[in-house]
Amino acid sequence: MKFLIIGDLHGNKPEIFFKNFDAIIAPGDFCSDAPRQYMFQALKAELQDAKSKVTWYDLVGKKEAKTMVKKSLADGRRILEFLNAFDVPVFVVPGNWDWTGSGEKWNFLRKNYWLELIRGLKNIVDVHHKIVSVDKYMVIGHGITSGPEYPQTKEEVELLKKKRELAKTRRAYESQKGVVSALFQQATKPVIFMPHNVPYNTPIDQINNPQSPRNGQHFGSLIAREMIDYYQPLVCIGGHMHEHFTSCMLGKTICINAGFGSFVNVWLELEGTVIKKLEFHKGDIK
Repeated sequence: MKFLIIGDLHGNKPEIFFKNFDAIIAPGDFCSDAPRQYMFQALKAELQDAKSKVTWYDLVGKKEAKTMVKKSLADGRRILEFLNAFDVPVFVVPGNWDWTGSGEKWNFLRKNYWLELIRGLKNIVDVHHKIVSVDKYMVIGHGITSGPEYPQTKEEVELLKKKRELAKTRRAYESQKGVVSALFQQATKPVIFMPHNVPYNTPIDQINNPQSPRNGQHFGSLIAREMIDYYQPLVCIGGHMHEHFTSCMLGKTICINAGFGSFVNVWLELEGTVIKKLEFHKGDIK
């Protein structure tokens, strides 16, 4: 089976460098990211003072924030409609930029806009916390997450303790881990695992962005890493970490970082449990 893999797009329509694929895999972040710089500012304030209540929408004002979010959603919908038009199954999970309402305090952002983004698109197959059969394989998804679901550094643990959110975070992590693990236990065919974020503490999850408050840290998905270590799926395909466009091996699992931008594609060709071809293509930045 032949798969076209699309990385994080952040509102940019992808170039397609391959033909004659049977399905598309796109692990999230379809919507554009105008608020990104303000989110970094708010995060820096929080890391410096756990009691900081400054949010990105406080920094820009809620009126402008609504305009940004609506444009972001329109950009994401345009991309999903484009992918839907190829008339092959498009396996997706929501990324942290796809406005799922997860953990938001502002009522406007509590809504799960992801459901509207994919509504009516017959070829879009949402596999977030689901298991779906395709040919000789099963696809399992774990979307949204943008870092370890439970903190892995002393600094992050202390931050959540000060915010009195450590126990809540532990419960959410255990709950999600249970959901994803149960899906793996249902699998009757080789698994293609699709987390939004790549697995934690690997060559493909280290932040290398001087603008990020977490520059230099490994910040992949802890649940993705644990599922791979325990269940050894055939392939793991994620994104989120823009700095890496490559693959690595964890045991018998090949882990693919699908990359960032409209000019990157990955070609994955499977035959049974054999990876017949894996090609990373990077076009010109426009």
